[in-house]
Amino acid sequence: MSLFGQNKWRFVLAAIVAALLCCSSPVFAASSSTAKSKPAKEKTVKEKPAKDTKADKKKAESKKAETKKPESKKADDKKKETKKAEPKKTEKKVQDKKKPAKKGKSKAKVNYDDTASDEIDVEDVAPAQTDDTATEAAPADSTPKKVTIQSDDPKAFTKALLYEKEGVQVEIVDAKAAKKEIPKIGFDKGDYFDFSTMLVPVTHESRLGSPYGIRDHRLHRGVDIHVEKGEPMLAAYPGKVVVSKYNKGGYGHYVVVEHEGGLQTLYGHLAERAVRVGDIVFPGDIVGLAGNTGKSSGAHLHFEIRYKDININPASVVNFPKWELQPGVERMSKKKIVSAHYNMQNKLKKENLYIVKAGDTLKDVANYFYISEDAVCRINGLKKDQPLRVGQRLKGSK
Repeated sequence: MSLFGQNKWRFVLAAIVAALLCCSSPVFAASSSTAKSKPAKEKTVKEKPAKDTKADKKKAESKKAETKKPESKKADDKKKETKKAEPKKTEKKVQDKKKPAKKGKSKAKVNYDDTASDEIDVEDVAPAQTDDTATEAAPADSTPKKVTIQSDDPKAFTKALLYEKEGVQVEIVDAKAAKKEIPKIGFDKGDYFDFSTMLVPVTHESRLGSPYGIRDHRLHRGVDIHVEKGEPMLAAYPGKVVVSKYNKGGYGHYVVVEHEGGLQTLYGHLAERAVRVGDIVFPGDIVGLAGNTGKSSGAHLHFEIRYKDININPASVVNFPKWELQPGVERMSKKKIVSAHYNMQNKLKKENLYIVKAGDTLKDVANYFYISEDAVCRINGLKKDQPLRVGQRLKGSK
């Protein structure tokens, strides 16, 4: 074979190899690209553990936070203790100065005494707590105060309004009932009586309807004073109420007040009684309202003055109808008053007597004395169905 023939085959082989190389280049490129993409996948796979590391970091941080919580609790407890201590400090400042420093605009009123309420800042007050220690930490002065006011205090009403406005509980105490001892009036001077301190039981001039003395064969032990129904009747002296009741056949609603040394005053035919047994009254106190109860023909006050068993004519002490005391009442002879009483009793013995005649009934005796049948039986110790005897002597008063 010639040289040209050999070279020809060499060129053919070279062309075939070149063609093969050209055809195999895309596969190489693809293979190279796939080879390069594989590490990317590996990278994505490797990134997963990175997520796990973040979760671990969070867990670690939560553990650190848990370890820090006790320390924060301790700090909070310290803050609470300091806040609890702050109200006590402010309380002392308020009690000493009563003018605390102002920190904010919002204010609250807190009472620390009976008479005034000081303003303190809300910031100085401990915050509300839900645990049991809140009740222990509250200041003792935060509870509402209670004060008492005497009823005879002329400014009692005003004081009560001011105290209630400040949130203080108020109790009105009856000063008169609280006094157990009856003031001495000194009317018994041994040989004479002193009525100069007596108060007229009515509040205006008034004439007498019926005087003291024998009336309807019986002793009218007091005077009847004309008054309007519902008028207040006043105590004449300081004393203690010993009788307060209703008597159907005589006084109606009536009150008896006992004064110093056996002196008594009686107020009868009242429409309403304003006192009870055991009450302490003073001159000018209302014992009841005028009326027409009991054995009465019109509204009036039946007023009596008694000294032990001695009846005293009220007109000898009070100048009716001028609503003033008689002259010389500061030195009234006791001997004259006692003798006047017994002189009246001697007259009464003649008048206060009924001798039963044939055909007389209990009603006839009651009409003679102008009293009820029950009163005749009670005074003479009779039974209602007991027949009367001719010549029997009966009384209309004891």
